[in-house]
Amino acid sequence: MLHEKLLRIPGDQSWKTYENKPRNLKTQNGFIQKVTEIKTKIKSQLLYQRRNPADVEQVECYLHLQQSTIKGEIGLETLRHLALETMNTRHPRDKWLHIFTVGSQIDGYINAGDGIYCELFSCYMPLGQHSTAFDGEIEAIRTALCLLNLHQNKFERAVIFSDSKAAILSAGSKETVISTEAKDCQVLIQQLKAKHKQIVLQRIPGHCQIARNKHADALVKKDAKITQTHIRETSYHSIELHLKHVYQRV
Repeated sequence: MLHEKLLRIPGDQSWKTYENKPRNLKTQNGFIQKVTEIKTKIKSQLLYQRRNPADVEQVECYLHLQQSTIKGEIGLETLRHLALETMNTRHPRDKWLHIFTVGSQIDGYINAGDGIYCELFSCYMPLGQHSTAFDGEIEAIRTALCLLNLHQNKFERAVIFSDSKAAILSAGSKETVISTEAKDCQVLIQQLKAKHKQIVLQRIPGHCQIARNKHADALVKKDAKITQTHIRETSYHSIELHLKHVYQRV
């Protein structure tokens, strides 16, 4: 992170033009050598800069149910009814394609994956080591959008349900993009909107016994049975979450 900040110092080109030469008679890596080693090992993504909100098309997002709720103050059955009410009132199934996405971190940073379920398609995908629950959630939304682009003739309106507020905010952000997957989500939504498709991201609470959401949850659990290695680039946001988790365990 420090290296990325140094690269962005206004008027200073020295860090951008620094030539990483062999270090003769040196037994330890210097700062640049260590940064290069870490980036190669974890396949880190680029650190994206802030954008002009006027250059970004609005993404329709809903973070709350129709009735206000306070977590922990209502029972699971009541929460389930409120979620179903929101889904069927705001996005009735006869007019909207309902897509349920779940991302999960399994076995404490060993495995992570996502699951997607709807009437047109369903799938699950492992993300590899060093991935977080957030990675699973945002990748699930991205994969759902990719699949929607392949089924454009079968729907007019689609709502993607997720229980991750962070993933929805990231996919709908008009300022800084924190991962490649979030940026892909915005591009895919723009492509669908160009084809006159209406796409909405709606947050619904997880683990409240909604049948089709349970199908997506069952799919993501299959990822745990797959041996995973480090197969994807890691965003700086995920690296930060990973380091926090490591320090909390120490």
